[in-house]
Amino acid sequence: MAERDRILVTGGRGYVGKWIVRQLVEAGRPVVTYDRDWWPGEPGVIATHGELQDATRLARVIDEERVGRIIHTASISHPDVSVQMPAATFYANAMGTVEVYEAARLAGVQRVVNFSSSSVYGFHDGLVSEDATLDPTTPYGVSKVAGDLLGKVYRRLYDFDVLSLRVHWVYGPGQRMQEYTYDLLRAALDGRSLRLEHGADHPLPMVFVRDVAAAGILAADAPAGAVTQAAYNVSGPQWPSLGELAARVTALVPGADLHVGPGDLPLDQLGDHRIAAVDLQAAARDLGYRPAWDLDRGLAEYAEWLRVNEY
Repeated sequence: MAERDRILVTGGRGYVGKWIVRQLVEAGRPVVTYDRDWWPGEPGVIATHGELQDATRLARVIDEERVGRIIHTASISHPDVSVQMPAATFYANAMGTVEVYEAARLAGVQRVVNFSSSSVYGFHDGLVSEDATLDPTTPYGVSKVAGDLLGKVYRRLYDFDVLSLRVHWVYGPGQRMQEYTYDLLRAALDGRSLRLEHGADHPLPMVFVRDVAAAGILAADAPAGAVTQAAYNVSGPQWPSLGELAARVTALVPGADLHVGPGDLPLDQLGDHRIAAVDLQAAARDLGYRPAWDLDRGLAEYAEWLRVNEY
């Protein structure tokens, strides 16, 4: 039987999925993508298509393409969207994730890396580790808790190797969803004023998209014996407030006219969780994850991208 040496990325055409695929291709790794929307693939990438809820189709792809590991990024990924579409968000994220687990288990996949979110935590003071209380405030956060807990149950009941990455505020080239780093940089580069009534005190445990992609690959590659828990935090090395972020953008783009009023973000403006500091010790110890992109370096890279790209 041929060796199962390929990594499959669900949502390989999505924001984070694209960066994971890119890093794998650059490393000469065989990659398979699984997306609902058709695309033809590219050198080094085998593009396959189907719905997450179609476990039979996914299992067939796993078998035919010799998939040994899955990095699962596909989801409805915006907390605000989930407030408007709670049932659709929960169905896509929770049911889609359990179908991925089941297809992978039945097909004999070695590991699934599930992309979760810091939204599972809700509001916490102090340093947040993976054993913090899960207290989501949006349907999106609840859907991610479901994926986390299902993964933990699969590990225990079926001796199945699945782990979740609780990714914090992602920023960087290619981000198409509403996100404050993009809004601030886009306004500054376009020479527009930007006024936000609230949010200067809201902490943002930010992480550059290249670091997020690297974390996903590290989690897929980590030896089975090294993985000691069901979920891991993934964040960057710095956790500014929104007001501090605006100040850094102003320093990066002289003449920028940005103002953020005091207080926290409201719930309907990406304020579905509030975390001031993130414990990354477990990810460093078990996965070898150490963020390489500090905030100034990441913002500079992102600004250069936005000078020639809309997103």
